[in-house]
Amino acid sequence: MKTDEYRKANSEGQVQSYIKDPTLKKKRSESVRRFWAESPLAGRLRQEASERAIQLLSENKIGPQAPYKAEWVMSPWTGKQEYMHSSWETAFFQTCVARRYEVTKNHGIVIPYIHPDGTVHSYIPDFYAPEDRTLYEMKGRYDEVDIAKWEAAQRFCEDLRWNFTVMLGPEVDSADSFDNSAA
Repeated sequence: MKTDEYRKANSEGQVQSYIKDPTLKKKRSESVRRFWAESPLAGRLRQEASERAIQLLSENKIGPQAPYKAEWVMSPWTGKQEYMHSSWETAFFQTCVARRYEVTKNHGIVIPYIHPDGTVHSYIPDFYAPEDRTLYEMKGRYDEVDIAKWEAAQRFCEDLRWNFTVMLGPEVDSADSFDNSAA
């Protein structure tokens, strides 16, 4: 088993080699993309990786790299702790609690979506409100991957006659918008 010191040194060495020779990063990226797009094993391995990530996320073993933003919050509806991945999620949850609007992160909803690179991935919305069957996503900023997830969530919600709402943080430029009208 490799030590943390070994991993850190190896990682720093790779970063330095990419800085000195940016073609290495491009070559590696192309190799990874080619494997996931062309390998006959890719579909099965991607599915296994997705299921493993969903399991680790549900166990709160993975999440953001800024743990000071992540925290456990007691749900008054279930009496259990729920893991907030960001301060934005925590603020939304606390607002819902104050307004007695039941939401949960422990909903088990997994939505497949097509990543912009053409591969199939899984998306887990941040919150589900059972009272009015609404999925909520908290976002401080977003990119084309997020939009692909949200479009899949809209279709999912339309099929079930649910609602889907993206809550954009204050740092998102008002000129940026995502039409999140569903059902």
